Amino acid sequence: MSKYNGTFVKEDDNWSLVIDYTYYWDNGDYMQPPEAELTINSVDLDGNDITKFYFDNYIDELYDEELMDYAVENKPHY
Repeated sequence: MSKYNGTFVKEDDNWSLVIDYTYYWDNGDYMQPPEAELTINSVDLDGNDITKFYFDNYIDELYDEELMDYAVENKPHY
């Protein structure tokens, strides 16, 4: 399985959300379908670590699809 670390940034006029993540993937082959997994390592809001709060309050659901799309689009191709 391949992996890379990345950073997703979501900004508004009044705040900045920074999510550091690790994206794992296997392109698959004839016998094995492709698979992917994303792990969030840390979450900062305006420079403050809110990782525990982010997971405890299920806020991660707000950006799940957008974050996964970003990770797939920015993964290295080898």
